[in-house]
Amino acid sequence: MNENLHVVVLIMAAGASRRMKGVKQLLPWKNSNFLTETIKTVQKSKARTVSVVLGSHAERIKRECNLTQIGVDVILNPNWDEGLGNSIAIGVKEILKKFHDLDGILICLADQPLLTSDYFDSLIYQFKKDTTKIVATNYGKRVGVPALFPKFLFNELECLNGDQGARDLLKNHIKNIISLDAENQQIDIDTEEEYHKLIIQTKIKNEE
Repeated sequence: MNENLHVVVLIMAAGASRRMKGVKQLLPWKNSNFLTETIKTVQKSKARTVSVVLGSHAERIKRECNLTQIGVDVILNPNWDEGLGNSIAIGVKEILKKFHDLDGILICLADQPLLTSDYFDSLIYQFKKDTTKIVATNYGKRVGVPALFPKFLFNELECLNGDQGARDLLKNHIKNIISLDAENQQIDIDTEEEYHKLIIQTKIKNEE
């Protein structure tokens, strides 16, 4: 097992969150907001580098999350409205310009607030066992992000476009995927209703 892998985490935070009021990346969560807490979680993991792709509301997010001071690489996508796939492609291209010794890229979202650093570490640990495999999150009938992609897929990641993100890429390489169970951590927040439900459930859990 290679213990000296260079894995970059790429946090996708470029979307406009049109189904939410306000800016989803800045929704109050724990001691700050969704994006800041996601960054904190990832920084506690064994990943060596953290990059964030911004697009819609980029300047406000950079300012309110204090991104220039907390040790993350900020990548701006002026074409963020072309979809998640386009933002992934832009992010991967910029990462590969800066780092030439990468073993893997771990792609995650800024709207999965229940994910823990231990889960990110479990993805990285599994990847260390075989760096030719994709390590992705099990969603029952499909797999998705967070997902850790090996070197041989970097070129395909750079060519993504549209709203589907890496979904088709994962389908095309299904035989090369190791899936992990996030144990209900993989919930993503897309609507006001989901956000309020999350807040209520968290409050109840904290009171138990």
